[in-house]
Amino acid sequence: MKIMLAEIKDSREINELFECAKKYMKQMDVHQWTKLYPNEDIVQQDIYNGSLYKLVEGHKLTAVATLDKLDQKAYRLRRIATNSNDLSKGYASSLLNDIINRIKEKNGKHIYSSTNHSNRNMHYFFKKHGFEKISEYTEAEREYLGSFYEYLKKI
Repeated sequence: MKIMLAEIKDSREINELFECAKKYMKQMDVHQWTKLYPNEDIVQQDIYNGSLYKLVEGHKLTAVATLDKLDQKAYRLRRIATNSNDLSKGYASSLLNDIINRIKEKNGKHIYSSTNHSNRNMHYFFKKHGFEKISEYTEAEREYLGSFYEYLKKI
């Protein structure tokens, strides 16, 4: 298993992973991502910014997450996704633990993330990894998706 920054050559495979994740979310009645989000432009921008991490098992892209730096001590974790054939195998946990270690190396103190109220798997994932729910909000122009929960992990 290898964890590293994604490269432009990974764009197609990452977009395919996101499309599969969208289908899985729809099957699970999770109202978080849409037909237009996330998209190819977002993936390319995350790669260009050096913020999109990938986990590769063998030669297969298995999980991804974007980590944005908010300030010297705080980061935001976004667009966490695992190949739907590899759910519940610990890949997202491995990716998150690696990201936490990278943040610790930079003396970061906080990781924020959010998920839709309907995404029970992510609520469990965040709680399992020591995140606390700190707020509830609706996103402008995405009110039809319902509430989102903001999570915080102190490192």
